[in-house]
Amino acid sequence: MRALDGVSLDVAAGEFFTLLGPSGCGKTTLLRVIGGFETADSGSVALDGVALDGLPPHRRPVNTVFQSYAVFPHMSVAGNVAFPLQMQRRGRAEIAARVEALLALVRLEGFGGRRPEQLSGGQLQRVALARALAGAPKLLLLDEPLSALDLKLRGEMRLELKRLQVETGISFVFVTHDQHEALSLSDRIAVMRAGRVEQVGTPAEVYERPANRFVADFVGEANLLPARRVAARRFAVAGGELETAEDGPDGATLVLRPERAVIAAAGAGLAGTVAQVVYDGADLTYHVALADGLVVRVRVGSREGCRFEQGAAVRVSADPAALRVVTT
Repeated sequence: MRALDGVSLDVAAGEFFTLLGPSGCGKTTLLRVIGGFETADSGSVALDGVALDGLPPHRRPVNTVFQSYAVFPHMSVAGNVAFPLQMQRRGRAEIAARVEALLALVRLEGFGGRRPEQLSGGQLQRVALARALAGAPKLLLLDEPLSALDLKLRGEMRLELKRLQVETGISFVFVTHDQHEALSLSDRIAVMRAGRVEQVGTPAEVYERPANRFVADFVGEANLLPARRVAARRFAVAGGELETAEDGPDGATLVLRPERAVIAAAGAGLAGTVAQVVYDGADLTYHVALADGLVVRVRVGSREGCRFEQGAAVRVSADPAALRVVTT
């Protein structure tokens, strides 16, 4: 099988660039090719215009933070961070100063003498980050580094990762299957499927203007509405018609994010019945059953209260600008 198929990407200096996609899409393989752990059958990898092809990982100005932390268990925190500097034969005073600065950078001041078994998962991840940054790489690769952390800690570490990237100015290439991580951290995102890049863009571009049905479905929640074109920028959907800001062919799919959908007791749009109301703390989500068994989700703030009970007849509409027309 082709793990990567025609991938071509540019990462800017100082950019937080994310490879996003489902398991098996090739994102980790691409990361390993960049890092020198895998060799591509064709193509080239260059950094600052210098080809890295044929160079082993330790000869590249690139470092990697792995999902499993890979912290040396027999070394102290300071020893872990100092290790790459010792391999570069830096002076003792220089190493000590650099280790102290890096521990401060990742907010582990005073932890230098501790052993890995004395640390939490988040602290271990900070040690791995400090060690990866020790040699001042031009590019840092991160292979799902937050996946082993609990939900609250992942949120905290997202903020720390972005802060570190901004403060160091180093380009980060971050691999994840978590759309929330990608949207909140990235300057740009490459959405991958089956070894190919489906779309590259800013988080807003990928979320608001998905290139195709796959991207719309994978990045965030989306209502995917099979539609038939009845006039310019007007489409028939089960239960009614919707006007769009862009035109498209017959047999297109309309993409409508739940938070951009509007629910009302009467008016234009799609006729349906409230099948379920889900309370999620900050939000209420109405699941509205249309004709032909199609269900549309409409999300509103929970502070509005539940305006429509299960079984209520409603209309679902949207601003034309909120609808994206895709064909594949």
